[in-house]
Amino acid sequence: MGITPQGDVELIDTVADAVAGRRLLLLVDNCEHVLDAASAAIKQILGRSGNAKVVATSREYLWVAGETLLTVSPLTLDGGLASDAVKLFVERASAARPGFGLYDTQNAAAVTEICETLDGLPLGIELAAARMASMSAVEVRDRLDDRFRLLKGSERQPERQQTLRLAVGWSYDLLSDDERQLLHNASVFSGGFDLAGISSVVEDADDVDVLERLDSLVRKSLVVVNHAAINTRYGMYETIRQFAEEQLLAIGELERMRDRHAAHFGHEASARYGHWNGPGWRDAVDWVEVELANLRSAFRWSMERGQLEVATDVAAHAALMGFSVQLFETVAWAEELLPAATDADVRRLPRLYAAAGYACFVGRAEAAAANAHRATELETQSRYDTCAPGYATFIEALGEVYCGHLDRYVQLTGTVAALPGVASQAYGIAAYLDGLQSAGRVDEALELTDSAVAAARELGNPYWIAYTLWIVGLAFSKVDTARALLAWDEGVGVVREHRVKFFEGFIGRDAARLHTSEGEPDAALALLGPAIESFHQAGSVAQLIITLASVPALFERVGRFDVAATLLGAISREPASFHHVPELVDLGGRLTELLGEERSRQCTSAGAELDLNDAAVYAREQIELARRALIRQAHHSSPAGLTRREVDVLRLIAEGKTTRDIAAQLFISSKTADNHIQHIYAKLAVTNRSAATRWAIEHQLIGDAVAG
Repeated sequence: MGITPQGDVELIDTVADAVAGRRLLLLVDNCEHVLDAASAAIKQILGRSGNAKVVATSREYLWVAGETLLTVSPLTLDGGLASDAVKLFVERASAARPGFGLYDTQNAAAVTEICETLDGLPLGIELAAARMASMSAVEVRDRLDDRFRLLKGSERQPERQQTLRLAVGWSYDLLSDDERQLLHNASVFSGGFDLAGISSVVEDADDVDVLERLDSLVRKSLVVVNHAAINTRYGMYETIRQFAEEQLLAIGELERMRDRHAAHFGHEASARYGHWNGPGWRDAVDWVEVELANLRSAFRWSMERGQLEVATDVAAHAALMGFSVQLFETVAWAEELLPAATDADVRRLPRLYAAAGYACFVGRAEAAAANAHRATELETQSRYDTCAPGYATFIEALGEVYCGHLDRYVQLTGTVAALPGVASQAYGIAAYLDGLQSAGRVDEALELTDSAVAAARELGNPYWIAYTLWIVGLAFSKVDTARALLAWDEGVGVVREHRVKFFEGFIGRDAARLHTSEGEPDAALALLGPAIESFHQAGSVAQLIITLASVPALFERVGRFDVAATLLGAISREPASFHHVPELVDLGGRLTELLGEERSRQCTSAGAELDLNDAAVYAREQIELARRALIRQAHHSSPAGLTRREVDVLRLIAEGKTTRDIAAQLFISSKTADNHIQHIYAKLAVTNRSAATRWAIEHQLIGDAVAG
C-alpha cells in the first residue's frame, strides 16, 4: 500500500490516514490471537473512512459496530462422492499422487469415511489426502484414531498448519483457564450434550457460569450449537474432542470426569424411567434416543471400572425405556451386565433382569423368559428396587409366548390383569385379552375389549394405548372385520401422532393379513412392505419372522406362486413361524399342486438358501413389483383405477352421505374416510362431490335413481 512509518506517529494512524477517502476492501486475516488490537485498528480505520469495507477472519467476534457474522462451516458431507469434502480430498490426493481417483467401491468408501471422521474440516482432509503419496485411503481411514500423530504436512507450511495437532492447539492456547477446563469437561461426552449434562461434570459452578463459558467456546468455534430442538444442544467436532480429551488425560483428570459423566447418566436414566409409564412416555424415550451415545459410553465405562450400581442404573433403565422405541441395543447391555451385577447383588438387580427379558424381541426368547422369571423371584425380597407390580411377570409372559408356550402366556397375563392399579391393568388386561383370543377363547376376549382400552387411556401412555388397540383389533378380526379395521385405524392414528413406531409393523402386518383373507390384496401389499421394513430396521427378529410368514399366502392370492413358494422355503427355516401363522401348514401342499412338484421344490430350495436379511429384502422387492402390477391391472379393470374400498366410498358420496356417515357405515375413522375421498377426487380429476357423483353415473357405478 506504499505506507511507511512516520517518526513518532503510531503506524495504525498512518494506515488509517492512508485509506481515508479511498474506496477499498481491506482483508484482515487471522485475528483471534490479537482480538483487542485488531478490533481497535479496524475501528480506527472505519472511523476515518466512509468508503472502506473490512473482511476480518477470526474464530470469534471482534465486537465492532456494524459487524455482520458469516459462519464458515466445515465442508459439506452431503452427496457422498459428490460432496465438497470428497472433492477436496480427491483434488489434494491427486496432487500428492498423480492418477489418484475413486476407481473402486472400497477406495471410495474409505475416502468418504475419512472425510466424515474428520468432520469435513478442510485442514484435516488436506493432511489426510497428502498421505496418499505413501499410503492407501483404507490404511489412512483405519489409523484415524491416532489422527494427531498421523496427519502432518510440510515443514514449509505456516507452523500452525503443519499438523492437525498444531492447528487445534493454536486455538486451544488462546483460551483462558476456565475455558480450557470446560472444553476438557465437554470432551467426555459422546454425541453432544445439553446444559444440564455439562453442568453435572463441572464442579463448583452454577448453570449461568457454565453457560457463560459455553457461549465463549461457541463464539470461538470450538463448540458447535444446535438450536433445532426446544432444549439447546451442544457438540464438538471429533478432532477437537479428541484433542481436549488428550489434555484432560495429561493433567490426570480423565478418569474422574468420566466417572462423573457416568454417574450423571445413571441418575438421569433412573429419574426418566420414573416418568416413562404415563403421559411423559414420549419425553422419556426422546431423551434415550438423543442421549444413546452418552448412555452407551457411560455403560461401558462404569462396567469396565466395576461401578456396577451405576452400570445397572444405565443399562436397566435405558432398556426398560428403549425397547419401546426399538433400541434393542440397550437390552443387550442388560444381558451383558447380568453376571457381574448378580455377583455384586446390586440394589436394582430385579430391574436389570426384567430389562433382559425384552430379549424376546430379538430372537432370544428362552433366555428372556428365564431372566424375567428371575426378576419376579427377586421382587419378593425387600432389599431390592423393583419394577411396578406385575411388570416383570408381564415381560416373562412375552418371553413364554415367543417360546410357543401359549397356555403359560394366558396364565401369567391373567395374573397381571387381576392385579389392582392402573399401570398393571393398562398392559395386563390387553395382554390377557391377547392370550384369550390366541387360544380361541374369542368370546371371553371380546368381553375385555372396553376395559382394556379404558385402562390404557387412564394411564395415558401412548405406547400401551397403541398396544391395546392392536390387540383389540386382533380379537375383533375373528368375528367382525369392520370393527377390527376400525380399531387398527385408530391405532395407526396414535402411532403417527405420538411416533410409536414399535406398533407400526404390528398393526400394518395384521391389517394386511385381514385384507388378504378379505380378498383385498392391494391394501395388504401397501401395508406389508412398511411392516417388514419397520421390523427389519429395528432388528426385531421374532416379529420379522412372523411378518415374513404372513407374506406367502398373499402372493398365492395374487397368483405369484413362485414367489410364494420361495418365501415359504425361506421361512420354513424358522419353526416358530408355523406356530404364529398356522395357515402355512396347508400352503405348501396347495403350491405344489399349482406349480408342480419339481418347480415347487426348486423354489422352496432357493428360498431355503436365503438368510433372514436376504428374505426380508427379497420380500420387499417382490411386494413392490406386485403392487405395480396390481395398479396397472386396476387401471385396466376398474374405472380410473379405483380400489374396491374407494368404489364403496364413491357410491356413498353419490347417495349424499356425509364424511361422518361414510366413516360410520364403513367402520373407519372420519380422517380415513376423508383420505379416501381426496384420493377419489385425485383419480377422477374432480374437485367436489357433485362432479364425483356425475362421474359415477356416467360410468354406471350407480343408477340415476340412486343419485337422485
